[in-house]
Amino acid sequence: MRDSIEEIIRRAISPSCVRVKGRLTHPPSYGVYAIPANRGATRRYRFGNYPVRMQELEREYEHCTLKHLFLSRTDAIALSSMLNANKVLPGSHQDI
Repeated sequence: MRDSIEEIIRRAISPSCVRVKGRLTHPPSYGVYAIPANRGATRRYRFGNYPVRMQELEREYEHCTLKHLFLSRTDAIALSSMLNANKVLPGSHQDI
């Protein structure tokens, strides 16, 4: 049985829990990022190494928002997939 969105989000960490070391963080961390709805992206939620992927998305879409940060790449992949399927974050009544 796979974890629910809420269970995965409970494993998220604060960005203050990692230190930027060179282009990446120590320990390695993986973000889930939201692309603004008006940017025409086929997938609203993306994942990748923090902060490198965030910088790439900001260059491509002008803006993105870090939604959650994980020490597990698997958690970031699972959450971004689930959010793209649902299009709404838990507890939200509108698309972000």
